[in-house]
Amino acid sequence: MKRLVAFIGTLLVLGAALFAEVTVKDLGDGTVEVTFFFGSTTAKEVLIAGDFTDWQNGWLPMTKVSNGWEFKKVFPRDATIKYKFVADGQWIFDIKAPDKIDDGFGGFNGLVDVAELLAAKSGGTAASSGGGAASAKLKFQTWSMIGLQGKFNTKTQTLESAGIGAKSYAKFSGDALPNLPVYVEVALFENDGFENLYKKDSLEFSKGLTNFLVDTFFDPIHYYNGQKTAGTYLGHFKAGFSSPYVNYLTGYKYAKLPSHTNVSWTTVDQEWEAGYAQVGGFSQFSLGQALQNIGDNITINAVLGPNRTADRAGNQYGLYSYVTAQIGDHYLDFQYNGAYGKTYDTIFDSIYEADFIGGYKGLFGPITVKANALFNVWGSVKINDLYKTAYSPSSSDVSSAKEGLGFLHNFATNLQVTYTAESYGITLGYRARGTQASMMYVEEGADGHTNISDQLGALNTQRVWVDGYVKPIDILTLSLNPYVQTVFIKDDYASLASWQRPYVNKDTLEFYLKPSIDLDTETLLAGIPSSLSLYAKMKYVNTAEDQYSRGTNKGSFLLSEGGAKFTMKDITDIFKGIEVYYGYDNTNTNQLFNTLIGAVTLPQSFTVQAGAGLRTAHEGVTASDAPFGFFLGIVKKVEKVLYKPVAYAQFIYNMDPYKGFGDGQDNFNLDGYILDNGVGAYENYGAFRIGLRWDL
Repeated sequence: MKRLVAFIGTLLVLGAALFAEVTVKDLGDGTVEVTFFFGSTTAKEVLIAGDFTDWQNGWLPMTKVSNGWEFKKVFPRDATIKYKFVADGQWIFDIKAPDKIDDGFGGFNGLVDVAELLAAKSGGTAASSGGGAASAKLKFQTWSMIGLQGKFNTKTQTLESAGIGAKSYAKFSGDALPNLPVYVEVALFENDGFENLYKKDSLEFSKGLTNFLVDTFFDPIHYYNGQKTAGTYLGHFKAGFSSPYVNYLTGYKYAKLPSHTNVSWTTVDQEWEAGYAQVGGFSQFSLGQALQNIGDNITINAVLGPNRTADRAGNQYGLYSYVTAQIGDHYLDFQYNGAYGKTYDTIFDSIYEADFIGGYKGLFGPITVKANALFNVWGSVKINDLYKTAYSPSSSDVSSAKEGLGFLHNFATNLQVTYTAESYGITLGYRARGTQASMMYVEEGADGHTNISDQLGALNTQRVWVDGYVKPIDILTLSLNPYVQTVFIKDDYASLASWQRPYVNKDTLEFYLKPSIDLDTETLLAGIPSSLSLYAKMKYVNTAEDQYSRGTNKGSFLLSEGGAKFTMKDITDIFKGIEVYYGYDNTNTNQLFNTLIGAVTLPQSFTVQAGAGLRTAHEGVTASDAPFGFFLGIVKKVEKVLYKPVAYAQFIYNMDPYKGFGDGQDNFNLDGYILDNGVGAYENYGAFRIGLRWDL
């Protein structure tokens, strides 16, 4: 199953077979040079990301070589490395990694045990690079953290709350027996409220401290779960078997469905649970390796995924299924999804939703063509013998889907043609989405995700866009990403539901432009590795009714966002590196936010983070009580503590630039170069935090 999922992803991105390899070279001083190789000659850009880059927060470019892409880095001899490739924007698991480990999202990360790989190279018995061990081998993982936070009101200078938070997940993954993969996760602690020591007008500090001291000794798991009735639970459970002819995987509760990408669209979301309500599950059957290859030039796969997670909660039966074929430089993908009944005896009484999704990718020399199309068929929910109501798909921006609307209301498409040369590239694209086109197994609105509208577009819109870049000189890349968007269908109100009517019969044209500049400044700064990136997002609408509102002002033009990033590495023995971000955020209708944040890397794995922000009210809006905010943070990897956790301390005042406690709170929470948690985060509040985070 592991090799199969990775193989599909590889085909989708590159349209050709990959050859990857990890090799090691002992440097004789307790360190080892590890070389990662990614064998694609068709990829335009390949990055590597892993626990050593803080994943996507610091992914690194690979170097183009004659037969693919290469990346070299020195690691300690006892290092264990988790990694993935990112080829042309797509995450790719290395199918020839020395070993592999579940990534928690239905896929796998490559795993390199440097000491084992050295032993194998010198003739030892350890596993060697090239496909992973077939013997039984279970691996332990954990994503655990503990932290202390005190929160105060900056306006009244009074303490609001204080508490200890803890999150911990114990994971076991690998082959329980040869070709019998299993993945088990137990959620031990899930408390991130930080109000268990003190809460103003609710919990006295003396009582909170007594509770902490007593229950840490007598009842720690219950206490650090926030004293929930049933806080500890089996989080993810997946098991299956792999054979030459068929692979099988089953999952339960919070286990994620194995994700799938149909050319340009992710059609099975990596965040889609088997049942977040602690019920539900799925099965997945797929072809084994012996049945996938037909001759030298054709590879096929078929996947059937019956499940009880059509509503993501685990209460509704459903199905995802797809067939893929790689024929030389041409790739085809057809997928069917279905949403059925909620009880075992009414599964097929009605089909409430059916998705038909097709995809094609073809390589024609320097030209790549991609095409996707989607069509939905909707059913009605039976209330009684006399009355039916429209079906409301889960985790979607489609409120309720009517039967009997025309073809275009249920249709979506995406077309792209890309031409790439040595110093420039251009993509021409078109996408359209009807008033109730949607995709099952993709989140919209849930957990802050907008994965349906990001891919299909807003309801009843069509867009023509151009993505282009040029490198006039080696150190400079100029990009321009314009689009024009307008309504897709004009229709009679009488045929539509009330929630659909605002989306039709509009004459609005929206023009968007995103210029960006990427400059390699190494030659300008005496050979210090460095770079500068700048971008801006601008919009214009042609109609008065849809003008952009900012306070009491309205206008057709909007500079919605802008930013700059400057990085330097290997500056001196003391200053190992620096990252600085400037962000201009005008997405809030009442205030705009200017931020300047940065991080300096020092010796001994120390990082100092600092920054400030300024809120400015738009005309006619009451100015903020907390216009100025700042923060200071220190992060260090503690080498001499068990399992080398990351320690951090933070002081924040009227702004919070960090991720949530359970997402790695020592990292910035950015969308582009602006704060992803918005203008209002910690307005009129401050906090002091200390914490430890383990990622094993």
